Amino acid sequence: MSRFSESKVAERWLKRFSETDREIAASLIDEMLFVSGGELSNSVTKLFEKIRAEHENQGPLAFYAEREVEWDKNQILPIFPGTRVGRAVGKGPQPIPFNPDRPEVGSEGLIANLITSYCRANGKKTLNHPGPNLLRKRKAGPIIIVADFIGSGQRVWEMLEAFRAVASIRSWQSYHLIDFYVVAYSGTEQGLHLVRSSRLRPKILTVTGCPTIESAFRKPARDAVNRLCRTYPPGEKSPLGYGWAGALIAFEHGVPNNVPPILHRGWSKWAPLFQQRSTIAAKGEFPSTNREELAARAEQLLRIRDAETYLSDSRGRRWIKTMLVLAAIDVGARSRAQISAYSRLKLETVREIVDFTEIARWTTRKLTLSALGRSELRRLKQRRARNPVLPKSNKPFYYPTQLRAR
Repeated sequence: MSRFSESKVAERWLKRFSETDREIAASLIDEMLFVSGGELSNSVTKLFEKIRAEHENQGPLAFYAEREVEWDKNQILPIFPGTRVGRAVGKGPQPIPFNPDRPEVGSEGLIANLITSYCRANGKKTLNHPGPNLLRKRKAGPIIIVADFIGSGQRVWEMLEAFRAVASIRSWQSYHLIDFYVVAYSGTEQGLHLVRSSRLRPKILTVTGCPTIESAFRKPARDAVNRLCRTYPPGEKSPLGYGWAGALIAFEHGVPNNVPPILHRGWSKWAPLFQQRSTIAAKGEFPSTNREELAARAEQLLRIRDAETYLSDSRGRRWIKTMLVLAAIDVGARSRAQISAYSRLKLETVREIVDFTEIARWTTRKLTLSALGRSELRRLKQRRARNPVLPKSNKPFYYPTQLRAR
């Protein structure tokens, strides 16, 4: 499978660099995670369904799209105006805030449409941006803040603070009448850490870990990539993106500002790869399914030829996914989010496989490889020059009993 650096849009961008820098820039964009609109919608909807199943006997789910909150001097204003004290009343906020000075609609529009579609399909079981009147009347269940991506985490944290500024919300939470969730496709570890620090103690659900320069590269490659990002564009104050996140993710609707500016800001006469963070020029490069990402990752990391063929078979798929987890741990991934980002496996799958590998004694509780795990990974790498003998229906391959589906 071809890499993104081999696409026409990437080749036009790469040819502007010197030969040495071109190789580094190619390695940078080849580590990016591309998320199609369908993948975002389907995966986030599954998280909605998970929350609904957990709160089936409670009131309807109350959805709010992530947004910027209003401030008064140095104080965050309540999400519902005039509700800092006393009994909160009134309607809820508009799904998409309108600012005549900033007429562009970013990811808020896409997320608001996703929420609207889900609420229409589920009727009385959901509420779309309800105000305090409706929350109280319908005895709403959890409040769910939805975002596409949590970069620095600042906007989501501030939105949680805006909810906490509502006196009635604080009262309901003190009596354990309401829970808070934050749902996003992905997020950086520092962003998720900030959101978790909220006094509302939200439960955070994400689909996959986010690759970053820090997690995707090992020294000296990491130093070379950081040096390149600090060189281009010249004079950039945040060369690794907002919050210095160094995020390597692109959605079909756009690139977050936590991605290094080298990818979305031009300099001199050089046009960026993603002009003004738009991905429309690279639209044809977004994989339609997560399987395509996994196949590309298996071929890249495990040197498995025709990986997509094996992924179409349940036994081959489980084996490849397990080897991807072991390979991620082998290069230093020490959290499930890091394993997910490196392997392109979804977090739910990573959790399941890590549990299995611990039972099989391939990994430790500290997410390091055991001697047996290193042996299994080494055995696969020794076969990678030729087509690996992976499990098939007509020729089962050795697989620990503990790892078989129960």
